Parts: sequence; structure tokens; C-alpha cells
Amino acid sequence: MGKLLAVSAILLSVAVLQGCGSAQGVNPEDVVVGNTIPDFSLKSLEGKTVDKDSLKGEVVVLNFWASWCTPCMAEIPELKELAANSKAKVVGIALDENGLETVKPFVEAHQINYTVAVGTQELFQQFNGVGIPYTLVLDPSQRIVKIYRGPTDRKSLEADLRTIKEQSVNNYGPESAK
Repeated sequence: MGKLLAVSAILLSVAVLQGCGSAQGVNPEDVVVGNTIPDFSLKSLEGKTVDKDSLKGEVVVLNFWASWCTPCMAEIPELKELAANSKAKVVGIALDENGLETVKPFVEAHQINYTVAVGTQELFQQFNGVGIPYTLVLDPSQRIVKIYRGPTDRKSLEADLRTIKEQSVNNYGPESAK
């Protein structure tokens, strides 16, 4: 009976993480290190537009999460630290079904200090998302430098940011790393 429950739990997990196919005109398989992110547009909780163009010129840590996700909860303090102590722009895209109704009070209660917007399952699939947490580290041209499928931490992200800065110095000279 224990094995049956374990197999059932695994199959349910796979079904939940698989999602429902991809959006038309978008090839999620193109969301890989070295490529740029797909076009998207969301409103942050503050009412500002968050899209590919608004992020250009900044190093970005783009994190897909949900309030019910235990590993996502563990990342929030790490992302708050990163947002407070680095030059990277941290953007959280919440995937809660009830949207603002759930996300806004959650963000306030946890004093999240970085940009948060509410996304959809369709958007998540456009980014080749399967399970959360899911984090992409982007250079200033919005090229994907690193993808984390599952939890990450501040130290790993800071190492990615150092790599981006070093590449910027090597490719464009010290002025571009400022």
C-alpha cells in the first residue's frame, strides 16, 4: 500500500508540474542560457509596467513563485537580501490562482522589498517553466545567464552577478561595469 501511495504522489506531482501546453507563437524551448527572454508585460503591485523593455539595461533576477510554495518561501528572505544589497533588479512573478487577492496581502505581511507582479500559467509556460521556484538571471541585454529550476540562494545569485560584471568588464571595458 505504501508503494502505491508513493507512486500516486509522484504521478500527481508530475501532472501538477506539467501544465497545459504552450502559448501560440512562443517556443518555450528557446528559453535557454544565451538567449533573450520572451516578450511579456505585467503590472507590478505598485501599478508600474514590468516588461522586457523596462528591464533592459539592468541585471535582473526574475523569480517565479507562489505563496503556497514552501521552497519559494525559503527563497524570499534571500531575494530580499539580494534586492537590498546588490545593484541587480529583483522581480518576483507570483503565480497564485487568486492573484492580487492573495499576493498583495502576502507581500505586505512578508515586507517584500522588490518588484512583484502577478503572472499566469500561460506566461510561466512561455518562459519554459515547469515547477516553482524558477529563477532566471539576466544580463543588461536581457540575455539569460543562468536558470535555476528549483530553489536557489543569495550566495549563488551573487556569484552569477559577479560573473555578469566580469563579463561586462572583459567585453566592454571598466566603464560598462559601473
